Amino acid sequence: MRDIILGILLAAGASACFNFATVVQAGEARKVKSHETASLALLGLLIKRKRWLAGVAVQGIAIPLQLAALTIAPLAVVQPADATGLVILLIAGQRMLGEKVGWREMASVAAIFLGVVGVALSGPEHSPENSGALALLFVLAPLALLALAPYFLRRRLPSTVIVLCAGTAFALTAFLMKIVADSLVAGAWIALLVWGALAGLFAILGLNSEQVALQIRAVARVAPIVFVIELTLPIALGSVVGGESLPKSPAMAALLVGSLLLTIAGAFALMRSGPVSAVLVAEQQASDPGSTPTAV
Repeated sequence: MRDIILGILLAAGASACFNFATVVQAGEARKVKSHETASLALLGLLIKRKRWLAGVAVQGIAIPLQLAALTIAPLAVVQPADATGLVILLIAGQRMLGEKVGWREMASVAAIFLGVVGVALSGPEHSPENSGALALLFVLAPLALLALAPYFLRRRLPSTVIVLCAGTAFALTAFLMKIVADSLVAGAWIALLVWGALAGLFAILGLNSEQVALQIRAVARVAPIVFVIELTLPIALGSVVGGESLPKSPAMAALLVGSLLLTIAGAFALMRSGPVSAVLVAEQQASDPGSTPTAV
């Protein structure tokens, strides 16, 4: 349990960094020429902007925190714990913009923390094993194709599809980071480099797809969907090919599923709440004073 608590704290710190970076980058994405098709040309423009690069630097701090969490805690605990970082946005909305925190926000925060506690109590034990390269390839290949689809098709896609592709890419990144952490613990340096390179590739693809979506849709209509995919899909992969079996007890399995649903519901509601949406909208207005962005 000591490792579980430490893993939750590390994951929460990583999430706080990721959420802060998302706010910064969302504003910067709207300053450049719109790209409604997925193309790495957008990143080429964004890397010239210092503030956007500052967001990348913050994300760089989050990566070792997330890896450290994955070395000591199961993926089914680390991923839900990422939702706790959303509280940073809630505090920013209250302190910086004077937004009122009401019962909805408090209920959302309570749901997240109760969900994380429930997952910690019912989740699987940490396992540094997986099903092997062939099994991983067989399961991950279809998801990888989905994440890569916008770049293969090279055409304008509905924004919803781009959001789904971004979420899938980030989910693959999260799961691959578990394999990287396992390889680090085992001292398997070649495997670490291979899986690390793949994780980096899908992180870049997910980031670019998300930036494309953020130019078309409001942040509050992108981030919640991406988050839900990024939370649930790696947990499912962990139970299928990641070596982390689900609880055998029906009661513990029910507690795990219920806790995950509670965490997802709390995070989704919090990301669409007034204070959090106000932070995102304020960032959007700061990036383009002539715009009148919406939060939903």
